[in-house]
Amino acid sequence: MKGKRHSLFEIKKTILVVDDEPINREILSAILSNDFNVLKAEDGKEAIDILLKEEQKIDLVLLDVFMPYDGREVLKDRQQNRKLKKIPFIVCTSDKNIEEECFHLGVNDFVKKPYENPDIIVARIKRMIELYEDRSILKEVEREKLTNFYNREFFKKYSQQFDSLYPDLKKDMIAISVNRFRLINELYGRAFGDKVLLAITETLNKCLENCRGIVGKDGGSTFIIYAEHHDSYEELFNKLASSINNVVGDIGISIRLGVYPFVDQSMDKEIVIERTESTADSLSNDYTKNIAIYNEEKQAKTLHIEELIDSFQQALEEEQFKLFFQPKYKIKGDKPEFVSAEVLIRWISPKFGFVNPGEFINLFEENGLIGQLDSYILEKAAKYMGEWKKKYGLLIPLSVNLSRVDIYRPTLVEDIIRFVDSNDIPHSAYNLEITESAYVEDAKEVISVVNKIRNSGFKVEIDDFGSGYSSFNTLIDLPFDVLKIDMQIIKSMDRSEKVKEIIKMIINLSKTMEAVTVAEGVETADHYAFLKENGCDVVQGYYLSRPLSLADFEKLIEKDLM
Repeated sequence: MKGKRHSLFEIKKTILVVDDEPINREILSAILSNDFNVLKAEDGKEAIDILLKEEQKIDLVLLDVFMPYDGREVLKDRQQNRKLKKIPFIVCTSDKNIEEECFHLGVNDFVKKPYENPDIIVARIKRMIELYEDRSILKEVEREKLTNFYNREFFKKYSQQFDSLYPDLKKDMIAISVNRFRLINELYGRAFGDKVLLAITETLNKCLENCRGIVGKDGGSTFIIYAEHHDSYEELFNKLASSINNVVGDIGISIRLGVYPFVDQSMDKEIVIERTESTADSLSNDYTKNIAIYNEEKQAKTLHIEELIDSFQQALEEEQFKLFFQPKYKIKGDKPEFVSAEVLIRWISPKFGFVNPGEFINLFEENGLIGQLDSYILEKAAKYMGEWKKKYGLLIPLSVNLSRVDIYRPTLVEDIIRFVDSNDIPHSAYNLEITESAYVEDAKEVISVVNKIRNSGFKVEIDDFGSGYSSFNTLIDLPFDVLKIDMQIIKSMDRSEKVKEIIKMIINLSKTMEAVTVAEGVETADHYAFLKENGCDVVQGYYLSRPLSLADFEKLIEKDLM
């Protein structure tokens, strides 16, 4: 037989020929040797020994059936070994009756004895090796190497097939993550981290033996499962926790589960997976719970919060944050006299519309963004004061709120001085409001910052006075120029005479401290009359004016002060 020539750089595939008849081994060796490297075994036992030692080198096995420790036993051994199952087997036989049994044992093809057409045998072997190599490459692409679970992309594809096979089955998506897995790898090494992941892998494989579903592996330590619905996942969690503890002992590794129950099969699987993982991640800093169930309303709120945070920098650059002004009125004379204003912030977003300050102020405080927003407000307020001075020849005092975060900013006072001086504004017209609660949290630091602010010529207002638990200590220890009565106290006077007595007492205390008293949230004629009668200096609230945009505030200036 004339075989084709091989390039020096072409690596020959290796074939293992297993037959107890020497003549058959030699015939096959002669047929194959020009195209392949050929190894030979005399019986099934020798074949298994060679396979276990050389499984990475062998590309295909040609197997006789009838011999000591016959071919069927070899096929049974192969089924128990994951590595050997990767090697294609072709059975050489003249007995057609044995073919069905061999098929059930996982054989891939048959070659008829006697070997009459060598070219056909070589062609079939080459084709079988190609098919297995293609399948092996696909398997490597679609599966995560350590666990052998589907990667994210193929998990989504097989999830869709799972839906097609079981369209009426109620299904859940589950995400399982190891808490602080990156830290575990850093502290104990990657091999240790792999042990944890393999413990989870083994448990999930066992669980899915009794449950219809598939498993994927996403990222460093997250497993994703798409399986038939269960009412509770406590048992799964306990099994996983137990298997991890058996491997790592008392190191204290924990996991979290996110569950998206009753998945709508028409939904994009990527969206379902993201929501499930987000549900699991919601437990990252919660040490009281291990399992979280997806909640549509809660998830929508979480996504909205993330969108607000992500939109912050763009909103700042595009000046979507607008300064509004709450006019303040002196009420000593016969008529209320417009004298100044408190600066408020509003977010007018092209995407979200009007965003309530109560929604984003606390959010930005929690995420460390409030400092940037406060600097923007402080600078804008000074800029507008400078513009009004040039435009109207008037100095309109403004009060700007400082957040708790600002107190700890080393350059706070220097920044404010720069903003004000660059707009030619006297420091005494630029007031800074500090909430009473900020003082309660860190009195020593706040007093230090307030003294620095006042020594620089700015006035300090205690905001929301009466809302905290240490109001009188605040008056004793904290230097201030203006005392603002909390709006909730003003609103409560309608329901209680005792509240009115408290308000009188606060006004008298403020006078004793030689401070200006300002009442917030004045909404009715009765509020106004009571405060005026009892000596309050300044009021603000809807009774006299709502918060005004820049354009409307300038109209007020032109109407009342020009």
